[in-house]
Amino acid sequence: MIKLLSNPLLFLFIIFLFDNSAYSLSDYRIKEICQTKIRRSTCIKNLKFKKLNLLQGNKIEIPVIPFKK
Repeated sequence: MIKLLSNPLLFLFIIFLFDNSAYSLSDYRIKEICQTKIRRSTCIKNLKFKKLNLLQGNKIEIPVIPFKK
């Protein structure tokens, strides 16, 4: 009986724990990402604008950066 109740309770606890957590990039990481771009200042400006929107709770579009081995 306890095992039947513990799994759903644990599942609900994990869902509510990670519900509204979104982490934005630090300024150092933004500069590091934009270091190889041709228009570095535009890249930094765009990422900082997206960071501000994320912190305000607005929806943003996230570019996917492939992982290099």
